[in-house]
Amino acid sequence: MINIDYKIIDGIKVFHADIDSDHKDYNAQGLDNLFKAEEKHFWFIARKEFIYQNMKKYISKESKIIEIGAGTGNVSRYLMRKGYGNISVGEMHINGLRYAKDYGIEECYQFDLLEIPFENEFNTVCLFDVLEHIEDDDLALKNIFISLKKEGEIVLTVPSHKWLWNRDDKIAGHKQRYTKKELVKKLEENGFEIITARYFFLMITPLLYLRTILNKDNKSAISHKEFNKDISMNPILNNILLFISRIENKFNKYLPNLFGGSLFIMARKV
Repeated sequence: MINIDYKIIDGIKVFHADIDSDHKDYNAQGLDNLFKAEEKHFWFIARKEFIYQNMKKYISKESKIIEIGAGTGNVSRYLMRKGYGNISVGEMHINGLRYAKDYGIEECYQFDLLEIPFENEFNTVCLFDVLEHIEDDDLALKNIFISLKKEGEIVLTVPSHKWLWNRDDKIAGHKQRYTKKELVKKLEENGFEIITARYFFLMITPLLYLRTILNKDNKSAISHKEFNKDISMNPILNNILLFISRIENKFNKYLPNLFGGSLFIMARKV
């Protein structure tokens, strides 16, 4: 760890206590909404299952891992249940880290990824739907490179395709959506070699495109009501979409790797 002062609040190592709850990259209110939904909503369940199914092929259960932009720590808790025993989480909003503590995650760090307090520290850095929030994504990747040990891995997911941009992207604080070609190029330019790159949520892409049509970004300011929008779903529809997504996850490696609602990439520091 770089020699930077921090203080401990509720068992959390706090490096940048001055980060505003309404930070332009992500509003802290969103984490409370996530906590209510992420154990039930099909998207969160199918995503973490897809992440694990791909991570286990390449990442040792003994790896020293940090999930940055971890939100409430929900994905890390799932990975811990699957046998990854050396996981810590980083998040800029302390309310998310308090949820992570309640989940039983011991090592919790509050910091800004653009001012990362680590150097040659981790075997693996995970960013699950984080990079798209950051305007200077090159700096974020450079900082991750610095925080990784030699030949360490970065594992990330991002929303894909600009033609799927909608109002919910803006509410979530997204700056962009990526294609596989764009993100592979960006990772390679920042010192990584690609291990695997796959689109997922292929089968629900028509529904995501319909959302883009019905929920266009009108460029207006985001209201308090939108920040507190209920993201729960009708239980029957939710179960149908979870079933479809799980079937897709099982056969993803056999499907055309041309498009999807999300993109999974794993790369190695070289």
